[in-house]
Amino acid sequence: MMNPEPEHRIEDEGRTKMEEQLKEIYSSIEELRRETEERKTPDRLGWDDIAQEAIGAVTFALPFVFTSELWEIAKDTSVERSILILLMTLGIAYLFIVKSRIGNLKKEELFHIPKRLLTVIVIAYMISAGLIYLYGINGLADFTVGQYFNATVLISTFAVIGAITVDMVR
Repeated sequence: MMNPEPEHRIEDEGRTKMEEQLKEIYSSIEELRRETEERKTPDRLGWDDIAQEAIGAVTFALPFVFTSELWEIAKDTSVERSILILLMTLGIAYLFIVKSRIGNLKKEELFHIPKRLLTVIVIAYMISAGLIYLYGINGLADFTVGQYFNATVLISTFAVIGAITVDMVR
């Protein structure tokens, strides 16, 4: 007569193997669920975002620092017009960051002003003014203080766009 024990052992081994595979599948599903939830959570402003903003500002501003046509425009533009350009740039940056819904950004404010807007503006204008000084463009173009301000505003228009663009790309 045949012994039924080996058949039970084979069935038990098959069952444990299936249970292990099911556990792997469940853990994979759980990991996918966590990853999906992480993607849905809005991105908080952090050092990585600030670094991205700085990289974007430098990348977009640097070509314009060396453009003599921009130096001439900075010399011919009035400070009042530069202030209007600055306000226009702030408006465009505000629309990009707050109203465009590009990117999954967490709404963070400081004194009712979006933190990303503040960091983008500060970084872009500091980098633009710093690049003009670093490369000696103010001496080469013979800028007055008002013309230096004008050149900073003009170059920062591009730096702000670059900072926002690179920050929002994930």
